[in-house]
Amino acid sequence: MKQTPSDRVFIVRVSPKDQAAASRRLAPLGCLQPLDGSDALLLSLRVPAPCRSAWHRAQEILGGTGSVQPVLIDETGEHHYPTGEISVRFRAVPDENGLRRFAADHGLRLLRRNEFVREQAAFQPLDGTEGYLPDLVQQIEREGIAKAVWANTLSHYQRALAS
Repeated sequence: MKQTPSDRVFIVRVSPKDQAAASRRLAPLGCLQPLDGSDALLLSLRVPAPCRSAWHRAQEILGGTGSVQPVLIDETGEHHYPTGEISVRFRAVPDENGLRRFAADHGLRLLRRNEFVREQAAFQPLDGTEGYLPDLVQQIEREGIAKAVWANTLSHYQRALAS
């Protein structure tokens, strides 16, 4: 499922002790509110802006105290909230050295392998304040070494009742 970065809503991750200060610093950009079911905040911009420039401005204001990433929106309009991790499903089962090399080449930390799908592993950028997650996903996709790459997200689903 294709997901497009929002030009209006961003997820902000800071330590709980830094949330009040982050809210004050980011207030000129928009409204911050807690993201239900997580320790993250949602930044809703007052005025939509090109996603990458809005991300850059928010991350610049926040500095090294936390990370900002755009909320991802799928084809149905549902919002998905990046956790800061990406999953990569490689074309072939990589060995441990291959996973470590891949992580080092892309500025990532290997978090875990999928125990059921051996071609798949989860990674996290070494510095969550530096990279724009959609760019990282696209870069790895373009390299052609993976069957699929996606940002891991928190998502809200509604149960559809059969009639």
